[in-house]
Amino acid sequence: MKRIIIGLMGTLSLISVTSSCKGFFDTEPSNSVRTSTVLKERTLLQPSIRGLYDGLQGGSSAPDYYARTFILMGDVRGDDMQSPPVGSRGNDYYKMDYTRSSITGPWYKIYNTIRRANRLLQMCESLQQGATSEQQKEIANAKAQAQAVRALCYFDLCRSYAVPYPYSNNGSALGVPIVKGISESDAIPGRSTLKECYDFIIKELTEVISSNTLQSSNYGYMSQSAAKALLGRIYLYKGDEESNAKALQLAQEVINSGLYELANDATAYKQIWSEPRSKEMIFSIVNFDTKDWSGGEGLAYVLHVNGYYNAFITRKFYDEMMEDPNDIRWNVLWESKGTKAEGVVKNLPDAAPTMKMFIGKYPGKATMNDMRTNDVPVIRLAEVYLNAAEAAFKLGNKQTALQYLNVIVKRANPQNSVAESDLTLERILKERAKELVGEGHRFYDLMRNGLKCERFYKGSPGWHGALIPEAQSFDHTYFRTILPIPETETNVNPTLKSQQNPGY
Repeated sequence: MKRIIIGLMGTLSLISVTSSCKGFFDTEPSNSVRTSTVLKERTLLQPSIRGLYDGLQGGSSAPDYYARTFILMGDVRGDDMQSPPVGSRGNDYYKMDYTRSSITGPWYKIYNTIRRANRLLQMCESLQQGATSEQQKEIANAKAQAQAVRALCYFDLCRSYAVPYPYSNNGSALGVPIVKGISESDAIPGRSTLKECYDFIIKELTEVISSNTLQSSNYGYMSQSAAKALLGRIYLYKGDEESNAKALQLAQEVINSGLYELANDATAYKQIWSEPRSKEMIFSIVNFDTKDWSGGEGLAYVLHVNGYYNAFITRKFYDEMMEDPNDIRWNVLWESKGTKAEGVVKNLPDAAPTMKMFIGKYPGKATMNDMRTNDVPVIRLAEVYLNAAEAAFKLGNKQTALQYLNVIVKRANPQNSVAESDLTLERILKERAKELVGEGHRFYDLMRNGLKCERFYKGSPGWHGALIPEAQSFDHTYFRTILPIPETETNVNPTLKSQQNPGY
């Protein structure tokens, strides 16, 4: 399937446009089916679901969402990963000197996925009439998947284009435009408030979970557990006391379900990412074969030491990992000796090709022997334990926080544990960093907690390349921690133009 980048206007009007709008609008793929036909054909329900997840990842020609860019920009804007100074695919985000005209971020790709979800929801509504009881179950499941994916999309938009919720003046700051259906008019929505966005996202996922129509677990698709884990993450990002209590409750439900389990030794840990249907992976975007992968533009190839090696860990993170040479997580950090990445390391101060500096979490599926086949992780059990620990700590429940944190600490090395006297938010976030590096979390963890991102290490660049002064040390108040709404969007949308993020 051809991947389509389509703007918010295209999401609303669903029309083909002339070449004068090329780069902003796009046409339907040549093998697409007219909406009027789709809504009459039950046989197209399952292909439409697969198309929804295909959109969530994207492809080699459109890697701006989970195919690559969204995860990468959550890492290289933080303090634990960086990009080589020249030519790397994450370099624009790493340098943080972008403008409204130089970068679009995942805006178009996410709204394209929302468009697919809205179409699927419209299809489900149309197919209800005359459906048998079995067909009703299938339709209800499809509707729940569309709602859950759409909620994830809006959450990711808010993370990218709006201030962190705890610093939004109770949600009164601008969020993103909410498009719930397929509009036949030319109306262009403006940005809803962040509270309106979060309320919508939470309502969507709450309805999905309450409907009990999703499978308890489902490889490559949204499941009941995935919806709960995602909603728990969203409550954690919201950050108030009530939300932290709900984040803890949802995390506990997922953990206590018994449906998932942590890898418990070095061999199993390395296989979390390479083994399909890993018991630790709650929701991943699956590459079933080479027809739906992102190829050389996907995250796996971009990070691999024999691919483009376009990002690697910082000196700060390396030294933190060296605090425990027996940490199991060293098994998914790779050295560059004898690989294509070796030349980059030789140019770094106090670095050597034998040092494990590159992310090895995406080696490719064991059965397919190609890094590009790797599934894309979105939610796994280790994060849920860490979400529970953070939420419990913020609620003042240190014993519960220690219980969940130490599960991850001891999994990394059974000889280690965190004592109550050493329990701090920074200690929990440090464990999150070690566990989730290369999965797109660190930057957001710092920003939503109001912490400073120190990218120059102990007052010196360390392994960092040139950075503008503002990008060397910053917190959530630095305007470039929020992406600009793409200029190509605001040029045709006067409402959004007046709502551009400050500083751009």
